[in-house]
Amino acid sequence: MESEEILITSLQSPYIEQTKTLMMRCFEQSLHSIFFLNPDTTLIALQGETVVAGLNMDVYQVNARVKMGYLGWLYTDPALRGRGLAGRLLSQALTFLMQLGCTDVAACVEGDNPASFKQLESRGFSPLSLSSQLLRFRFGTLHVYRHASRFFDMGYFLWHKRLDGSRNPPFPTNMQAFLSTLFANTLLASLLVFNLNLPALLKIHLPWIPAKPSFLLWAVPCISLSVRNAASFLAGKRMHAKLVYKGWDTAYITGLLVPLLFALPFPVPGNLYLAGSDWKLSEQEGVLTNMALASLSALALLFLFLPTPYTLLLILLDGLFFFYPFCGFNASRLRRGSRSVRLFSALVVLAACASLLVY
Repeated sequence: MESEEILITSLQSPYIEQTKTLMMRCFEQSLHSIFFLNPDTTLIALQGETVVAGLNMDVYQVNARVKMGYLGWLYTDPALRGRGLAGRLLSQALTFLMQLGCTDVAACVEGDNPASFKQLESRGFSPLSLSSQLLRFRFGTLHVYRHASRFFDMGYFLWHKRLDGSRNPPFPTNMQAFLSTLFANTLLASLLVFNLNLPALLKIHLPWIPAKPSFLLWAVPCISLSVRNAASFLAGKRMHAKLVYKGWDTAYITGLLVPLLFALPFPVPGNLYLAGSDWKLSEQEGVLTNMALASLSALALLFLFLPTPYTLLLILLDGLFFFYPFCGFNASRLRRGSRSVRLFSALVVLAACASLLVY
């Protein structure tokens, strides 16, 4: 059937269970725990009596001047992908949200999802930096994070559109973003350098806490992140990829809580991404996998010469943590690689952990 024979409509009670079933088919199981479905603000695509696509939204007041329409879950039956249903749902959603009095619309998108970038860019969305979020939402930023489950996600960017036609400030990238990331990670390391953490306060000795924290801890984030990104950059350029570095606007809550509570660093590295939205993940998986493998190997070599908790945790996150909320780390790219790539990356992680026995 042609896409015109599919009706876009609001969700009615007879279709709720069918919509939930489609969502579970379209997303991996690790995401099911953060699903939400508000019938009053959900649009579905019906082919006859069958739900074939949907867009779950959330509408709430951020502050006195901002009413948010959040685009939460967009999904299409795999058999009908490529038929323009996502675009139709998004276009109708903007009209729907404007009628509800929304001033802003936003969506969270993982950094390796060009199909979503393209849909949003074509409708006037752009990524909103953390500083711009704070200026726009002020204390309501906490409401945005709560409604979008952003407190602990990593590597997702907030794509945003103001319905009055105003444009967002430019999103910082490349050297500006990288220097900001280095500064933030160094600042978080200060909690360990100056023993500003709960174990130190309670005088609890943990095996990974040195008797006298070294000021070298300040330098470790800069060294580790520089090595990680340099290796990834060289691997990408070797394959003629156009790259852009983006710092993350999330993960800093975890980056603050882990050192405070456990006296351990938690890296918030940002990442190198393929530039633009005119590419397909299925065609560029090899590039992203090689970049991830190069950076993981470089970190493992660094760890042999400079064994620190920060570098080891970055190796573990980049090598093993492919699932939500850690999707922005390189493990998700390695997981899409071949069996030999996954085996090699696991051996690299194992070798880094085994080297602890030497020290």
